[in-house]
Amino acid sequence: MATLNLDPAAEYLPYTPDIDIRDQISARQLMRKYKLGPNASMLAAMDLMVTKVEEIREQVNAFEPEYLIIDTPGQMELFAFRGSGSMVVNKLAGERSLVLFTIDSNQARSPSGLVSNLLLSLSTQYRFQRNQYNVLNKSDLLSPDLIDEIISWVEEPQQLEISLQAEGLEAELNLRIIQIIEAMGSTSTPIPVSSLNRSGLDRLHAVLEQALTGGEKPQ
Repeated sequence: MATLNLDPAAEYLPYTPDIDIRDQISARQLMRKYKLGPNASMLAAMDLMVTKVEEIREQVNAFEPEYLIIDTPGQMELFAFRGSGSMVVNKLAGERSLVLFTIDSNQARSPSGLVSNLLLSLSTQYRFQRNQYNVLNKSDLLSPDLIDEIISWVEEPQQLEISLQAEGLEAELNLRIIQIIEAMGSTSTPIPVSSLNRSGLDRLHAVLEQALTGGEKPQ
Protein backbone atom coordinates (compact mmCIF):
# COMPACT_ATOMS: atom_id res chain seq x y z
CA MET A 1 0.00 0.00 0.00
CA ALA A 2 1.13 3.56 -0.73
CA THR A 3 -0.26 6.93 0.31
CA LEU A 4 -0.34 10.04 -1.87
CA ASN A 5 -1.09 13.52 -0.56
CA LEU A 6 -2.53 15.82 -3.23
CA ASP A 7 -3.27 18.78 -0.95
CA PRO A 8 -0.67 21.46 -1.75
CA ALA A 9 -2.02 23.69 1.02
CA ALA A 10 -1.94 21.20 3.90
CA GLU A 11 -0.19 22.67 6.94
CA TYR A 12 -0.33 19.44 8.94
CA LEU A 13 -0.98 15.79 8.12
CA PRO A 14 -1.53 13.13 10.81
CA TYR A 15 0.48 10.68 8.73
CA THR A 16 3.63 10.69 6.59
CA PRO A 17 2.66 10.23 2.93
CA ASP A 18 4.83 8.09 0.69
CA ILE A 19 4.39 10.68 -2.06
CA ASP A 20 3.67 14.32 -1.25
CA ILE A 21 2.66 16.95 -3.81
CA ARG A 22 4.03 19.59 -1.44
CA ASP A 23 7.53 18.42 -2.37
CA GLN A 24 6.85 19.85 -5.82
CA ILE A 25 4.07 22.40 -5.40
CA SER A 26 3.32 24.51 -2.33
CA ALA A 27 0.27 26.76 -2.22
CA ARG A 28 1.91 28.84 0.49
CA GLN A 29 5.02 29.42 -1.62
CA LEU A 30 2.85 30.41 -4.59
CA MET A 31 0.99 32.82 -2.33
CA ARG A 32 4.20 34.51 -1.26
CA LYS A 33 5.90 34.49 -4.67
CA TYR A 34 2.98 35.88 -6.66
CA LYS A 35 1.20 37.75 -3.85
CA LEU A 36 -1.94 35.66 -4.20
CA GLY A 37 -4.78 35.11 -1.78
CA PRO A 38 -5.53 31.65 -0.32
CA ASN A 39 -8.05 30.66 -2.99
CA ALA A 40 -6.03 32.03 -5.90
CA SER A 41 -2.88 30.25 -4.71
CA MET A 42 -4.83 27.00 -4.43
CA LEU A 43 -6.22 27.42 -7.94
CA ALA A 44 -2.73 28.06 -9.28
CA ALA A 45 -1.45 24.98 -7.44
CA MET A 46 -4.20 22.83 -8.91
CA ASP A 47 -3.40 23.98 -12.44
CA LEU A 48 0.30 23.30 -11.87
CA MET A 49 -0.53 19.87 -10.52
CA VAL A 50 -1.87 18.84 -13.92
CA THR A 51 1.60 19.39 -15.38
CA LYS A 52 3.09 17.08 -12.72
CA VAL A 53 0.70 14.16 -13.16
CA GLU A 54 3.03 11.98 -15.20
CA GLU A 55 5.85 12.53 -12.74
CA ILE A 56 3.55 11.67 -9.84
CA ARG A 57 2.38 8.53 -11.60
CA GLU A 58 5.98 7.41 -12.08
CA GLN A 59 6.57 7.88 -8.35
CA VAL A 60 3.48 5.80 -7.59
CA ASN A 61 4.53 3.03 -9.98
CA ALA A 62 7.92 2.85 -8.28
CA PHE A 63 6.16 1.61 -5.13
CA GLU A 64 4.22 -1.03 -7.06
CA PRO A 65 1.45 -0.75 -4.46
CA GLU A 66 -1.42 -3.19 -4.22
CA TYR A 67 -3.51 -0.26 -3.00
CA LEU A 68 -3.00 3.47 -3.44
CA ILE A 69 -4.74 5.87 -1.04
CA ILE A 70 -5.05 9.39 -2.47
CA ASP A 71 -5.70 12.18 0.02
CA THR A 72 -7.28 15.06 -1.90
CA PRO A 73 -7.84 18.72 -0.94
CA GLY A 74 -10.92 19.28 1.17
CA GLN A 75 -12.04 22.37 -0.74
CA MET A 76 -14.49 20.74 -3.11
CA GLU A 77 -15.03 23.84 -5.22
CA LEU A 78 -11.29 23.98 -5.89
CA PHE A 79 -10.72 20.29 -6.58
CA ALA A 80 -13.77 18.14 -7.23
CA PHE A 81 -15.66 20.77 -9.18
CA ARG A 82 -12.79 21.95 -11.39
CA GLY A 83 -11.57 20.31 -14.55
CA SER A 84 -8.03 20.08 -13.23
CA GLY A 85 -9.17 17.98 -10.27
CA SER A 86 -11.03 15.48 -12.44
CA MET A 87 -8.10 15.32 -14.84
CA VAL A 88 -5.64 14.52 -12.06
CA VAL A 89 -7.88 11.79 -10.63
CA ASN A 90 -8.50 10.23 -14.04
CA LYS A 91 -4.76 10.09 -14.70
CA LEU A 92 -3.82 8.59 -11.34
CA ALA A 93 -6.73 6.32 -10.44
CA GLY A 94 -6.93 2.87 -11.97
CA GLU A 95 -9.97 1.00 -13.21
CA ARG A 96 -10.55 -0.61 -9.82
CA SER A 97 -10.85 2.64 -7.91
CA LEU A 98 -13.46 4.25 -5.74
CA VAL A 99 -14.06 7.46 -3.84
CA LEU A 100 -14.59 7.95 -0.12
CA PHE A 101 -16.64 11.03 0.70
CA THR A 102 -16.11 12.22 4.27
CA ILE A 103 -19.05 13.66 6.20
CA ASP A 104 -18.10 15.50 9.38
CA SER A 105 -20.14 14.23 12.31
CA ASN A 106 -20.99 17.74 13.47
CA GLN A 107 -22.61 18.46 10.10
CA ALA A 108 -24.73 15.32 10.27
CA ARG A 109 -26.39 16.01 13.60
CA SER A 110 -29.45 17.54 11.92
CA PRO A 111 -31.46 16.07 9.03
CA SER A 112 -30.91 19.14 6.86
CA GLY A 113 -27.17 19.08 7.58
CA LEU A 114 -26.94 15.44 6.59
CA VAL A 115 -29.00 15.99 3.45
CA SER A 116 -26.76 18.89 2.40
CA ASN A 117 -23.74 16.61 2.66
CA LEU A 118 -25.46 13.79 0.78
CA LEU A 119 -26.23 16.17 -2.08
CA LEU A 120 -22.58 17.26 -2.15
CA SER A 121 -21.64 13.60 -2.15
CA LEU A 122 -23.87 12.98 -5.14
CA SER A 123 -22.30 15.94 -6.96
CA THR A 124 -18.84 14.53 -6.30
CA GLN A 125 -19.85 11.10 -7.54
CA TYR A 126 -21.27 12.67 -10.69
CA ARG A 127 -18.03 14.57 -11.29
CA PHE A 128 -15.66 11.64 -10.82
CA GLN A 129 -17.94 8.92 -12.25
CA ARG A 130 -16.69 6.31 -9.82
CA ASN A 131 -18.17 4.07 -7.16
CA GLN A 132 -18.39 6.10 -3.99
CA TYR A 133 -18.98 5.42 -0.31
CA ASN A 134 -19.84 7.92 2.39
CA VAL A 135 -17.88 7.91 5.64
CA LEU A 136 -19.19 9.53 8.84
CA ASN A 137 -15.96 10.84 10.36
CA LYS A 138 -15.30 11.56 14.05
CA SER A 139 -18.09 9.22 15.10
CA ASP A 140 -16.63 9.17 18.62
CA LEU A 141 -18.22 12.62 19.07
CA LEU A 142 -21.70 11.13 18.57
CA SER A 143 -23.73 8.94 20.88
CA PRO A 144 -24.68 5.47 19.59
CA ASP A 145 -28.34 6.54 19.52
CA LEU A 146 -27.55 9.57 17.36
CA ILE A 147 -25.48 7.45 14.97
CA ASP A 148 -28.41 5.05 14.63
CA GLU A 149 -30.74 7.99 13.98
CA ILE A 150 -28.44 9.41 11.29
CA ILE A 151 -28.31 6.05 9.53
CA SER A 152 -32.09 5.72 9.79
CA TRP A 153 -32.49 9.08 8.04
CA VAL A 154 -30.75 7.58 5.02
CA GLU A 155 -32.18 4.07 5.09
CA GLU A 156 -35.76 5.00 6.04
CA PRO A 157 -37.06 7.80 3.76
CA GLN A 158 -40.26 8.25 5.74
CA GLN A 159 -38.27 8.92 8.91
CA LEU A 160 -36.16 11.48 7.07
CA GLU A 161 -39.27 13.19 5.71
CA ILE A 162 -40.74 13.47 9.21
CA SER A 163 -37.49 14.85 10.60
CA LEU A 164 -37.15 17.40 7.77
CA GLN A 165 -40.72 18.56 8.29
CA ALA A 166 -39.96 19.01 11.98
CA GLU A 167 -37.23 21.45 10.92
CA GLY A 168 -39.85 23.44 9.03
CA LEU A 169 -38.64 22.68 5.50
CA GLU A 170 -41.15 22.81 2.64
CA ALA A 171 -42.91 19.48 2.02
CA GLU A 172 -42.52 19.36 -1.78
CA LEU A 173 -38.81 20.10 -1.53
CA ASN A 174 -38.46 17.38 1.10
CA LEU A 175 -40.07 14.85 -1.24
CA ARG A 176 -37.74 15.73 -4.11
CA ILE A 177 -34.70 15.46 -1.87
CA ILE A 178 -35.79 12.07 -0.55
CA GLN A 179 -36.27 10.79 -4.09
CA ILE A 180 -32.72 11.84 -4.95
CA ILE A 181 -31.31 10.11 -1.87
CA GLU A 182 -33.26 6.94 -2.65
CA ALA A 183 -31.84 6.98 -6.17
CA MET A 184 -28.32 7.07 -4.73
CA GLY A 185 -28.82 3.54 -3.43
CA SER A 186 -27.33 1.75 -0.44
CA THR A 187 -23.88 3.31 -0.88
CA SER A 188 -25.30 6.60 0.39
CA THR A 189 -25.58 5.13 3.90
CA PRO A 190 -22.64 6.61 5.84
CA ILE A 191 -20.17 4.25 7.50
CA PRO A 192 -19.33 5.61 11.00
CA VAL A 193 -15.59 5.65 11.73
CA SER A 194 -13.26 7.25 14.26
CA SER A 195 -9.52 7.66 13.84
CA LEU A 196 -9.34 8.40 17.57
CA ASN A 197 -10.65 5.09 18.90
CA ARG A 198 -10.43 3.26 15.54
CA SER A 199 -14.06 2.19 15.72
CA GLY A 200 -15.64 1.32 12.38
CA LEU A 201 -12.34 0.87 10.54
CA ASP A 202 -12.76 -2.91 10.29
CA ARG A 203 -16.22 -2.41 8.83
CA LEU A 204 -14.92 0.17 6.35
CA HIS A 205 -12.06 -2.13 5.33
CA ALA A 206 -14.50 -4.98 4.73
CA VAL A 207 -16.77 -2.80 2.58
CA LEU A 208 -13.86 -1.52 0.50
CA GLU A 209 -12.36 -4.99 0.13
CA GLN A 210 -15.67 -6.31 -1.13
CA ALA A 211 -16.10 -3.39 -3.52
CA LEU A 212 -12.60 -3.66 -4.97
CA THR A 213 -12.29 -7.43 -5.21
CA GLY A 214 -15.88 -8.45 -5.82
CA GLY A 215 -15.90 -10.76 -2.83
CA GLU A 216 -18.85 -11.63 -0.69
CA LYS A 217 -20.79 -8.71 0.67
CA PRO A 218 -19.77 -8.02 4.31
CA GLN A 219 -22.40 -8.38 7.00
